[in-house]
Amino acid sequence: MDEIYFKGVPATAQSVDLVRTLLYSGTLSSDEKIPLLRILAELYDRQNTTGANTDIALILKKFAFDPDKQVAGQAAIHYARQVEYQPGTELVLKKALENGALDTDAYFQELAHLVPSAPLDKKKEFLAEIRAARSLIGRDVLVMGLNSGEEFNAVSFLKSSEDMAGLLRETQPQFGPRVGLGIGESVRYMEWLRASAAIESHETGRSMDDVIVARLSRPNTDERKIMSFLISPQARAVLAAATPDSPVQKLVAISQLYASQLPGDRDMPAMVQAIRAQMKNPPPLPPPVVLMPPTGPLIGPSSAPPGYPMYVAPPRQ
Repeated sequence: MDEIYFKGVPATAQSVDLVRTLLYSGTLSSDEKIPLLRILAELYDRQNTTGANTDIALILKKFAFDPDKQVAGQAAIHYARQVEYQPGTELVLKKALENGALDTDAYFQELAHLVPSAPLDKKKEFLAEIRAARSLIGRDVLVMGLNSGEEFNAVSFLKSSEDMAGLLRETQPQFGPRVGLGIGESVRYMEWLRASAAIESHETGRSMDDVIVARLSRPNTDERKIMSFLISPQARAVLAAATPDSPVQKLVAISQLYASQLPGDRDMPAMVQAIRAQMKNPPPLPPPVVLMPPTGPLIGPSSAPPGYPMYVAPPRQ
């Protein structure tokens, strides 16, 4: 079945009939039904190329109630994701959740995917439910939609929604206790930051760059948040335009000092170099940390040059 899927199936009514016949034959195992449901879902499109969109939707909806939980879960996901919002789609997902065909994360992921195609009252209903659950995967799906900038992803609605703003406030990604910068954590934080800044920019009229720099300049901000922004594509313009003693240059100085405190992290020097390479006026580098053998009193970092902030590990936010 997977081989058939990857080779492609012609988008014709005959293909739909063939898949339907196989699904209802009563001879297939669950492992054979699941790829067929995927093939069927791919035959559904907004242009109704096959002329059988209605039939495809009905078949997927029927199998979302299949006694086999794996089959039901996949059918429910395909029905919600490919067919998009139809009256009662959320009830199909809820039933799949109640039956154990979908776990909580899968349910909220698909509910979030329904937001763009749903009517306004349902958009509000689904977003309120996701916020009430503080669903992180639901947040991530909505953040990607907002950051896409595409109106078909309901960007205007998400920017003006108090529930979206509240969801972001209540589920800010946090970095783990491990010292250093994890790429996964960094990307997730930057996506959150961009979405949060887009909402504040929409509300206040300030540019997203100004919003982001102001947030990261707050006292005791986790340096990994600063570094996540500075190494991202979104920072290129502000780094290139940064002037001496500007807020952006101060953020770079903080990130450089933080990196210098982690001499064992081999990625940090490359990150600092990449940040500085984009600046016309990079701040001076801090002196290297002096590592002493463990035979006497511990020696801390060298003194910073005049005017350079001395690193003191703050309680992170």
